[in-house]
Amino acid sequence: MNQYLELFHEQRALIDAPSPAFMNACRDDAAAAFQRMGFPSRKVERYRYTDVEAAFAPNYGVNLRPSAVADVPEGIARLYATLADVRTDAITALNTMLAQELLVVHVPAGVHKENPVQVTHTLRATAPLMQNRRLLIVAEAGAHVQVLLDSRAETGQEFLTTQVTEVFVGEGAHVEIYDIENTHERCHRFHQLYAQVAAAGHLSHTAFTLASGLSRNQTEVTLVGEGGEVNLYGCAITDGHQHVDNNTLIDHRAAACRSRELYKYVVDQQSTAAFAGRVLVRQEAVQTDSVERNANLVCTNEARMWTQPMLEIYADDVQCSHGSTVGQLNADALFYMRQRGISEADARMLLKQAFASEVIDALPLEALRPRLHALVEKRFRNCEDCRLCRK
Repeated sequence: MNQYLELFHEQRALIDAPSPAFMNACRDDAAAAFQRMGFPSRKVERYRYTDVEAAFAPNYGVNLRPSAVADVPEGIARLYATLADVRTDAITALNTMLAQELLVVHVPAGVHKENPVQVTHTLRATAPLMQNRRLLIVAEAGAHVQVLLDSRAETGQEFLTTQVTEVFVGEGAHVEIYDIENTHERCHRFHQLYAQVAAAGHLSHTAFTLASGLSRNQTEVTLVGEGGEVNLYGCAITDGHQHVDNNTLIDHRAAACRSRELYKYVVDQQSTAAFAGRVLVRQEAVQTDSVERNANLVCTNEARMWTQPMLEIYADDVQCSHGSTVGQLNADALFYMRQRGISEADARMLLKQAFASEVIDALPLEALRPRLHALVEKRFRNCEDCRLCRK
C-alpha cells in the first residue's frame, strides 16, 4: 500500500498535469480513503476468494505522461465518481487516486447508435507496467448504444490493470456492454463496474474471460426507476494456475423491475475460480422478477471452484430464484461420442464448447456470437495465437 501512496504524494504534479480539474478534485479524498482501508484482505467478504495484496505487491512502472483528456461537458463531468464510491472500496479509491485518462461515451437523448463503439486496450511494455483506466458511459433518455471493450496483452511482460467504469442508463435508454478479456498468465486485472438504471431503462453487461492470469470483476447495478431491467452474463475459461473471480450485486430499489443473471465457468488443470452474486430486493421493490444462475464445469481433481449465489428479499409480491451447480464432464456423453469415432481429446473439447455456448447464444449482439464461438474453440484447442487473434 505504501508504495502507491508514496507515488501519489511524490508525483502529484505529474499525475494532475494532463487531467481535467474534476478528476484532480477527487484525488485527495480517494487517497485518504485508500490509506484508511488499505488493500482488502480475505477477511473482507467481497474479496475472500482473491489475494489482492499479493497481486499489488510487485513493483510496477507507471506511465505518468499520457495524452491530455479532451474537454468534457459540465453536465457529464458532474457524474464522474458519483457511482464509484471511494469510501467503500479500496481498488476504486486507488484507481481514482491515480487514473489520468478518462474515456467518455455519451449518447444524447433519443439517439440510436447503429454500430457498436469498440474500445481496444493492448498492453505492451519492456518492463512490468501498471495501467489505471477510467470509463464513463452516459446514455440519456431513449438513447441506444452498444460498447465493446476488448483487452489484449503482448506476451513476455507482467501487467497490472485497474479499471473503473461508471454507467448511467437514462429513462427508456438501452445500453449493452461487452467486456472481452483475452490476455495471458502474467496479467492481473481488477475491473469495478458501477451502473444506475432509470425507469424503463435496460442494461446488458457481459464479462467474457477467455485468457488471463488473475482477473477480478466486480459489478454493481442499481435499479432506481420503475420497470428497469438488467441482464448480467459471464463466462470464464481457466487453466494452468489462472484465477478468475466475478462478484456481482443487483440492487432492486424500484417496483416492477426485472433482472437476469447467468455465469458459467470451465475450470481446468490447477486453476481456481469464484462467483459470488447477490440480489438485493428492497422493501419498496414490489413485483420484482429476478433469476440468478451459476453453472460450473470442473475438469480436474486439482481445479477449484467457489460459488455463492445470494438472495436478500425485503418485499412481498416478488418472483425470485437462484441456483448453482458444480459438476464434471458427462461420462455418458463422452462414451457416446467415443463410440462414434471421436477422439477423447476432441470429445472433451466439444463438450466444453457446448457448455460455454449457452452464454454466447444469449448475447443480444448477434454479430458478436460467431466471433466468440471461434475464439472459444481456439481457446479450447490451445492455439498459440488465440490471445492476439481477433479474426
